[in-house]
Amino acid sequence: MTNNSLYRSLDKQLPTFNALTKRIMGSPRHPHRLTLIVVLVIFIAQPVSAQSQTSNWTSITEERLLSPDAGDWMNYRRTYDVTGFSPLTQINRTNVNDLRLVWAYSVEDNTRWVPTPVVANGLMYIAEGSGRVMAFDATTGDIAWTHERTYPDDVRRSQAYGKHRGVSVYGDWIYWGTADSHLVALDARTGEQVWEVATGDYTTDGGHSHPALIADGKVFIGQTGGDTGVRGRFSAHDAETGELVWRFYTVPREGEPGFETWRTGGEVPPLGGAPWNTISYDPELGLVYFGTGQPYPWSATLRGQGDALYTNSTLALDADTGELRWHHQLQPEDSWDRAVFESMLVDLTIDGRERKALIQTSKVGWGLVLDRETGEFIHAFPTAYDNLILGWTEEGRPVLDTELVPTQGDVDTGNEFTVCPFYYGGRDLNSPSYSPLTGLYYLGVNHTCMVATFVTEDYRPGSIYRGMRASPTLAPGYDYVGEFAAFDPVEGERRWGYRTESGAAMTASALATAGGIVFGGTAAREFFALDVETGEPLWQTRLNGDISGAPVTFEIDGKQYLAVGAGGRIAQTQFYARLTDTPIAPGSGVIWVFALP
Repeated sequence: MTNNSLYRSLDKQLPTFNALTKRIMGSPRHPHRLTLIVVLVIFIAQPVSAQSQTSNWTSITEERLLSPDAGDWMNYRRTYDVTGFSPLTQINRTNVNDLRLVWAYSVEDNTRWVPTPVVANGLMYIAEGSGRVMAFDATTGDIAWTHERTYPDDVRRSQAYGKHRGVSVYGDWIYWGTADSHLVALDARTGEQVWEVATGDYTTDGGHSHPALIADGKVFIGQTGGDTGVRGRFSAHDAETGELVWRFYTVPREGEPGFETWRTGGEVPPLGGAPWNTISYDPELGLVYFGTGQPYPWSATLRGQGDALYTNSTLALDADTGELRWHHQLQPEDSWDRAVFESMLVDLTIDGRERKALIQTSKVGWGLVLDRETGEFIHAFPTAYDNLILGWTEEGRPVLDTELVPTQGDVDTGNEFTVCPFYYGGRDLNSPSYSPLTGLYYLGVNHTCMVATFVTEDYRPGSIYRGMRASPTLAPGYDYVGEFAAFDPVEGERRWGYRTESGAAMTASALATAGGIVFGGTAAREFFALDVETGEPLWQTRLNGDISGAPVTFEIDGKQYLAVGAGGRIAQTQFYARLTDTPIAPGSGVIWVFALP
């Protein structure tokens, strides 16, 4: 169906649609009026076929992944450096206000859905936590295929269940890490399974919720489970066969480097440090980068004192051998769940010197700039309200306010610690974006704190083991939570900030484009576009729920499209919405696709 014929079809059905919309919107007692409108839009926009996209399939080579065309979005953050930047300009600051819905689709997931679509050869691929991968004609929304996995009855023992964020594409296959701890290859054209390999035991080793990164003929993948006592591991598999090439454990055993940083006076050995997040890759250096989660148990009052390597760290491994080249620990001796997220790889001129840099922002209210070749700390800059970290040593170790660090004497006393940010962070899964045109780093941040007490807790294998109880609060001096900001990573300065009228938490990843715009979104269903230079609002719309996914943009047959997932009811929404009296929309997640008329 062409765009013109689709619009003619919509025109014929608009009178009926408008009448029903009026009836629904006019009924204040109807609790599902928005959901019904979404369903109507989806129904009247359904196209007829996606076969043309599958028949025109061209293999996704490593060269295409290394140097994607401007209109491609074939990796999780588009490129190996995970800048989340698009060079497309058709949608720009002069016309973004004209964006119109092209198609939408309601998925099965209704909680913790944080989707990032990938688009290859005109097909869009989306994963769901329930165990489903779908392929759509990216221009029309027609379903090309659906692959559904039958999970074991006890799959909820895997922390990955219900939280899937995306898939990867390479050659003619889709690569999918599953909640029941398998790496699966699907035919990208049909959805048929090609092979699968077990990567662990989901009942004890966690599963996979985040997409793999594929480079150098290998599939690099991390795993979840750090909250439930899994020992973190990061693996490389052969892209053709799935065979394990190497594996790196992020928590050492006795006799291994780093074990001396754990004082294991508790009931469990060193655990946690799950590498469950976004992976990046430098082909020139041959290094793969990833971040790790908190120790297990969370609190040092249960675990024993010590830095607890390699938790809360950025790690750089040799892509060929898995050998650790360097590490930087963001939060030693953690008691507040300060997980580390993606490593963005950019080249910066700092103090007159060209640096192969790495920018990392995580749950703490700071951004760090490191040398990605050596791990050397260059500098840090504030991003969100933080009262725990007072500054940084020359080596890049945080200087903490000792009044906020719990001791054994605080356990079971009711002593309260107001620590900022809350444990879902100054940011969480909402990834940043960097524009090489402006030299700015864009990120949605949240200003929050937590009132925490530290308690005795019984250890139960496979369960969350915190030793801490906490509730979120607004940061002092703030009557809002969310702010979208632009930072200069060279000078360490904030250039501008923007917040919506709702003041709601920032939930969406950032997407900067060469069209002079950057996209973001909030827990209050607000999906917006800002001027990259000034932060001036250019466009905003309300979708079905919190803007839970990462916006992506791509081009097919000369037309630029914009896609985003909403309604995932993610962690920031569920914990921070109460601070701004933001209603949490019920219902399931929806993928939305926009374009210019």
